[in-house]
Amino acid sequence: MTKLKSLMNKETILKYHLEIGIMLCFLLPPIGILWLVVIGWRHLNKLIYNRVPLHFNTTTFFFICLLLSSAGASITQHTGKYLLIFGLIAGYLGLYLYIKENTTFASINRYKYLMIAGGFYLFVSGFLFRGFYGSNALIGYITGTHFIGGPPGDDEPRLFGSAYNPNFTAFLLLLTFTFLLSTIMENMKNGLNQKQKFFIPLLLVNMIGIFETGSRSGVAAMFILALFFVIKSYPKIGLTSIAALYLIKDQILMLIPRNDAISQSTFMRKEIWENSIRIWKDHPFFGTTPLGFSDAYAHFDRAVPHAHNIVLAFFAEYGTIGGLAFLLLAISVMYKFCCLYFLSSKRKKLLNFFLLSLPVILLTGIFDHPLVSPQTALLTIILLASWDKYTATVPFVEKSVYHVKRALLRISYWSGKPQHMSKSHKNKTKL
Repeated sequence: MTKLKSLMNKETILKYHLEIGIMLCFLLPPIGILWLVVIGWRHLNKLIYNRVPLHFNTTTFFFICLLLSSAGASITQHTGKYLLIFGLIAGYLGLYLYIKENTTFASINRYKYLMIAGGFYLFVSGFLFRGFYGSNALIGYITGTHFIGGPPGDDEPRLFGSAYNPNFTAFLLLLTFTFLLSTIMENMKNGLNQKQKFFIPLLLVNMIGIFETGSRSGVAAMFILALFFVIKSYPKIGLTSIAALYLIKDQILMLIPRNDAISQSTFMRKEIWENSIRIWKDHPFFGTTPLGFSDAYAHFDRAVPHAHNIVLAFFAEYGTIGGLAFLLLAISVMYKFCCLYFLSSKRKKLLNFFLLSLPVILLTGIFDHPLVSPQTALLTIILLASWDKYTATVPFVEKSVYHVKRALLRISYWSGKPQHMSKSHKNKTKL
């Protein structure tokens, strides 16, 4: 009986080991990070051992570029610790490939609800353990309740729960905010109004949590996503809301946390961005890696952990190789969104889920770099891999060729050369 129970427990852990890793990222972040990275390492090792061809797309190209940059930075700057970033990126790549290979609609739903539960835990732990910050550094690091990134500020305490930093917490809460919005949209579409009584209170708690983090970019992104939700669900109300919001824009600015320091913060961001560009110029090919950025920035007589802009961060930390790869990845994701709008509704089952959640990366990345934390990066990679699996069967290349060919035929027709076109081609040019 004991052996049977042990076997069942082992099978359960193996079956849901990804979900366990997600939960641990909220409950015990260092263990959760290691858990997910090990899943990635093991899968990558399995692919190499079995000589399985690497599935090549813009995302795998992005991770390969980051691997090359981190290895190149370690060699050119003679710094062995940068190889830790190489190992971490290898874990990211392996986790991405594992999820892309194994994800299903059911696993995406489990991920969504675990993230929603994790966001609620961030909110609760942020209030329950607020007085616990710094009282025991070791336990604080293990539970994620120890502040990283400078003093938390006793004058204006900011909620961060188990994510080490309020900006990272704001990013994770924004993801769960979009997951809740997409769930509410789906329930509205299917007429499941009874379920809304569970999700709307969670949405309100989530919104309060985003305000409590004190993240200006987080609150601004929340307003933008909420407005997009209203426009998509109720177009007439949404358009009216845009006009109303424009009239009360000054009052809305007063709702932004720490609004009295916006001008000072803007000046500081401008200075950090300019110095980040200088760091990129000093390390143009491979960058400094995330570990070396603060050391490189120390030459400007100030301690700054990252570039506070996701695009500049990739260029400064991974050089031109990593920066261009990130831009290519961002463009490919946006292009896929555009293409999906022209597909039949049967192919859009999870479109709202991704349409609301993926923009969080860029909306928060304008004034911050939330993916510098392995905790947030790993949870985002799961989302990105699920997106790539969801869109894998969409013939994007064929659609591109078709639309380009159609545009060229239309231009040729209206330029006065219709006599060279067949009757079928003329029909294709009609709107």
